[in-house]
Amino acid sequence: MSYIIATTISGTPYAVSAEETGQFILIPIDKDSQLSKAFSFSNKTGAVSILQWIEMNDKKLSTQGLEVQPEAKFYI
Repeated sequence: MSYIIATTISGTPYAVSAEETGQFILIPIDKDSQLSKAFSFSNKTGAVSILQWIEMNDKKLSTQGLEVQPEAKFYI
């Protein structure tokens, strides 16, 4: 099972993605193809570690209510 770091904002699911600059951003997950752009983890431990790093180091994203969730939950 794969995991992503995700949240819901105004009824739309969003996932964390990484830009080429090395910064994390939120991308809307409004279709299955968007999941391929999400930062995905093969194990929950890795996803939790990155989420903890985001919570300590990214003031903007840390306020978005991010959670580690199974990627399969977002397939439409």
